[in-house]
Amino acid sequence: MIVPGRLEGRVAIVTGAGSGFGAGIARRYAREGARVACVDIDLDAARAVADSLEGPGGHAFRCDIADGASWAMMVAETTARFGPFDTIVANAALTQKPARLAKTPERDLDRLLAVNIKSFYHLAVHALPVLRKRGGGAVVNIASVTAVRPRPGMAWYQATKAAVVSLTQTMAAELAPDRIRVNAIAPAVGATPMLQSMFGPDDQASIDRVVATIPLGRLCTPDDIAAAAVYLASDEASFVTGAVLPVDGGRLVG
Repeated sequence: MIVPGRLEGRVAIVTGAGSGFGAGIARRYAREGARVACVDIDLDAARAVADSLEGPGGHAFRCDIADGASWAMMVAETTARFGPFDTIVANAALTQKPARLAKTPERDLDRLLAVNIKSFYHLAVHALPVLRKRGGGAVVNIASVTAVRPRPGMAWYQATKAAVVSLTQTMAAELAPDRIRVNAIAPAVGATPMLQSMFGPDDQASIDRVVATIPLGRLCTPDDIAAAAVYLASDEASFVTGAVLPVDGGRLVG
């Protein structure tokens, strides 16, 4: 049973909130007492999640996280509606189709790098000043267990998630004097729409091979990631920064 209130009074931005891990985090944050800015490039999907929130609820905002102007508009709209936010969950990301190193189309690679890495530059430019001005806050980045334990065929996606781990640790060190904590969650492969974009809706054999690498014998769920994201944003983690928390069913040790 979940006892609500661990994020009472908080205002959180959750990117990629229209589906998957982001939707799970947004819903759990609202149940824990936060008002949630449900941010997604797909505004209709973000609205559907925002409309489903319990507790103090939230609102949907459109943002292409690879675009600085889009970040600036989203931050301005969020603060106008909710006031200064204190929590940012950098969840939105792209994956890649499994492919050998030189077989990923360059245009796909450019978009992958822009969404999965350059978006953190835009976050730093447009969102971190709000946390500094209010005297601190929490940033939760969604990395991947493959950043630490990669596998063939996903090199470019895994490289972007390794960058998220490095950025998390650097941000934590740099922003500690501003009382901004920065941590990451490293999920195993999740039961989310991203999985279908990797393998297609009918490739159960590939999914089964992935599950076989996870000692606990199942895919990661949005609820798994949401529970970790609540902890890292809450006062219970007030002395935790620079951590990368695996939520991977034992894949790192299996």
